[in-house]
Order: sequence, then structure tokens, then C-alpha cells
Amino acid sequence: MIWLHASDVISLKPLLGLIKQLNEYLPDVSFLVTTRRQEDTKELLERLPENAVHQFLPIDLEQPAHLFLKHWQPDIAIIANGEFWPILLTKLDMFDVPIIAVNTKMTGRSYKRWQWVSGLAKLLLNKFNLILVQDQKVMKRLEALGAQTEDIRVTGLITDAKNLLQYDEALYSGLSSAIGSRSVWLSAATHRDEEDVVVNAYKVALRRNRRLLLILQTREENRGARIAARHENKNLTFVLQEDGGYLDEMADVYVTGQMENIATYLRLASVTFCGGTLSTGDTIDPFHPASMVSAIIQGPACAEYQPDYDRYHEGGATRLVLNGNDLAQTLNEVIAPDVAAKMAHAGWEISSEGGEVTGILISEVQKMLVEGMSSYEAA
Repeated sequence: MIWLHASDVISLKPLLGLIKQLNEYLPDVSFLVTTRRQEDTKELLERLPENAVHQFLPIDLEQPAHLFLKHWQPDIAIIANGEFWPILLTKLDMFDVPIIAVNTKMTGRSYKRWQWVSGLAKLLLNKFNLILVQDQKVMKRLEALGAQTEDIRVTGLITDAKNLLQYDEALYSGLSSAIGSRSVWLSAATHRDEEDVVVNAYKVALRRNRRLLLILQTREENRGARIAARHENKNLTFVLQEDGGYLDEMADVYVTGQMENIATYLRLASVTFCGGTLSTGDTIDPFHPASMVSAIIQGPACAEYQPDYDRYHEGGATRLVLNGNDLAQTLNEVIAPDVAAKMAHAGWEISSEGGEVTGILISEVQKMLVEGMSSYEAA
């Protein structure tokens, strides 16, 4: 049995792909999946294979931890996101269960807290057989807390497996030909209460980049005429997809409600504002613009994708804005080709990571299982 733990369902999702691949390599294995936070697990349970079971992690006290391990008897423990539980880790070590840390993070705040109990931190960190960390910064913090260097590897993060969106080649070719050498900014899946914010920000950006084109993709269809009417006195030329309009050199704003063509629009845009992030939080996954090599501008409301946006933001792939004024100023900065290219490259690297980490994990798990199973008989 392989035990996988993460703090909550969202943090656990990236490990589901690992379970799938381990099942392919190790057909006789079973899985225990635990989370700490009491929350709805319906979606998680639907994604788990038949040989996996979920339960909430017991409180980190002597008797609950002991009974938990005696009951499940895991042969390997894989713990995500820097969840360091003193009694459980000590018990695992006592039962000779190999422990692997994955997606290991440590914020500056968390690091300062552990420094106050550096002796305990060193003791716990050295119970891990292998620690796979997000980046060099995390590695240095763990080393400073006493973790053995040979047990730490910088691998990046395991991410939830996602499929690339398919774009319409014919539509892309037609729009690309009409756009020519102009810079393109996409406002993707834009909510009603963001439409005017986006157009006004674009108007400001035009003062510095007269050839900038805005593709305004609305979350609802047939919004173009209303938007154009509200901005008819702002010296902007709107082309409305709903009326069969075609792009040309005179167009300033191309309005479309076709969500099914979002991949095509993302591929055309050097910069994408993710609609919904300045509204309800009902937005698109940042993986999609990042995988299409588009720099990302986001607001603070990201709902279910908050951990994903945080990861892309920390990696330099997104810029955070709080309102329309921020959006206009940030757009002027990000639309510069060198800035957009740097951010897009960072996003593409993040969207591509995960496969190497999974390969390392599968190899280590196989090796640990071959080296011998753990024993619970003594206790």
C-alpha cells in the first residue's frame, strides 16, 4: 500500500495523475489517500481508481496516529506541500516506512516559524528519505533548517495532468493574416461587469501603442452591439463577430462571444487578461494561456484556480491587477515584446512541468518497494 497525503482536495489533485501512472507500473499496489481539511470530497472520490480509498487524516496525537498506521500499514508514504506532522512522521520512521516529500514549499512566513523550533525541524526533515522541492529557494531554506543536502532534489512541482486546447487552424490563419504585424491583447471569457473596464484600459493603452488590437471575448454571446453602443463616442472602431464582421487594419476592438474558439484567440494574443478575475472569480485555467505562450494579466478573484494562479504568479508568468487603472498601466508594461516574451516563456515552462517529477517518483517508489517492505509487528 502506498499512502499519499495532501492538506486538501485541491492540493491532492496533482497526485491523482501519479496514482494513475503508478497503477500502470505496479498493478498489485493499493492506495490510501488522505486530506486534512474537512471539505466536500465527491469530485475526488469520482476520480479515484477502484484500488484507492480516501479518509481524513487523524489528529496528530499518539494514539490516533498509532492506530491509523497499524490499521492501514502503508509501505511508502508520499506527503505533499510541506505537511510535517511530528508524531505521524516519528511513527512512520519507527515502523521503517520510507517517506517522500513532494511539491514541497516553504514560504518566508513558514520558514520563520520553523526557525523558532529549529531542533524539531531538523529532526523531522531528516526522517524523509527523499524531499522533492519546488525551487532552489525552498531547498536553501530546508538546508538551513538542517535537512541533509543529499536527500533534497529541486524538481519543480507535480501538476494535475491537463489537455491542451485544440485551435481552429483555418480561423487562426484567417485572423492572423488580417492582423498582420499588430500586437494583440485578448480579454478572455470577459464578464459583463468587466467589459467597460477592459475597453477603457485598452483606450489608455492606445496612447502608447496605436497599432494594438483588442480581442474582447465575452462570456456571453451577442454582447458586441451593447458594448459598441456604450463606447461609440470614444473614437474606437468595433468589429462584431455576431454581425459577421471581419477584421481589417481599421479595427480597434474585435468582439466575439465564441467560447469554443478560445484556443485560437489565445494563440493569437501575446498578452491575455483572464476575465472573471476582476469579477466573480469564475475564470479560465491559467494553464490555457500559458500553454499557448501568452503572457497573463489577472485580477485577485480566481476561485477554484487560486493555487494555479498563485503558482504562475510566483513563477513570473502573471501580473496581478486590482482595478481598471492597474489594468491599463500593467497592459502598457506587459505588451512590450521583451516583457511579454519573458512572461510567456515562464508560463510555458510552468505549464510543461510535472512529467520529470513523476518519472523520478515512480523510479524511487519502485526501488523502495524492491528494497523491502515495512514491518508493524513490533508495535
